[in-house]
Amino acid sequence: MRKFEPQIIDFIEQSGFNLNSISKASGLSNVYLGKLVQGGINRPGKDKVTSIMLALNATISEINAMLAAYDYQPLHEDDIPAILANNRRRTIEGGNLPQYDHIYFDLLLVALERIGGSKIIVKNRPSGLFMPPELYLMKEYPYEADNQAARFRYQLTAALLDERRKFFIANCDAGNQIDTYICKSCLDDYLARHLRPAACQKDPRRTELVVHYFANALSLALKRPDIHHMYMMERCPYFHFLMQDTDSAHPKVSYPGRKMHVFNNQYDKRMLEGFTTDLLAIVGLFKKEIEMCKGAVDETISGDYPQSLYDYLMERFSYFDMAADLENSLAALMQAPHLLFY
Repeated sequence: MRKFEPQIIDFIEQSGFNLNSISKASGLSNVYLGKLVQGGINRPGKDKVTSIMLALNATISEINAMLAAYDYQPLHEDDIPAILANNRRRTIEGGNLPQYDHIYFDLLLVALERIGGSKIIVKNRPSGLFMPPELYLMKEYPYEADNQAARFRYQLTAALLDERRKFFIANCDAGNQIDTYICKSCLDDYLARHLRPAACQKDPRRTELVVHYFANALSLALKRPDIHHMYMMERCPYFHFLMQDTDSAHPKVSYPGRKMHVFNNQYDKRMLEGFTTDLLAIVGLFKKEIEMCKGAVDETISGDYPQSLYDYLMERFSYFDMAADLENSLAALMQAPHLLFY
């Protein structure tokens, strides 16, 4: 039997993370990882290598290079189910875990959604899961060494959004609360960036998708105002963050910081974005920030909810002569009594 070089072991050791942290982030057991680093596994499974390296913020190109060292083919769409299965076993507990951009972050968001429970979001716009998949996949991607790796990254990101949405809809069906706090000025900046005439002329399809994005978010507020509440704030929060399972004894906080500008180069796509934690002392600080957000809510928009939210967004879209577009997009969704998203 061929003896493979222990390259994945070297990769783990060079990462600086202990096996417990890697186990939580990858969904693989401590027992398996311990056996691996002790040399008890000559050729780890393709999904195991992939999940370990994704947990350590590797690019798809780097993962493919590692897979080749173990005589595996590059990652393919058929490998996605096993990656998702490992990620479903991911846990968020016991302190601060670093958080990185793109696929790492998408994997984490799926794991958070799977936890369920009530959720609080503090952001400059509605949750990204309301974005139509085509719009979500328009974000910038890290540099990959070849088209095959880039294509797989795209496919995996699409699969993660789909899985995240399924967990989200299940949470809505279970009656779990979703509260979002949005700075009015930040929202205006976002709308101006995507709905102003120059943006519409440059990329009319993106503009159309942004309209669908807000129709998705607004439709849930109209259909289920008991669980989905978007609050507009008069202050700009210093932090953007998500708190999942807020009513439990151990809420989880994902703090991605704030990325005010995106630069088109390959070096800023794998950056540390913040951290994830369930440490009560840190969670408590974020709960205090939520209380400050509550104190900054524009009561004229939160009263008579969700009609007040509908009126407010229609007024904002009217500024860009796009209220009719939002109304038409929303009408198509409201025809179905169940949750239906673009």
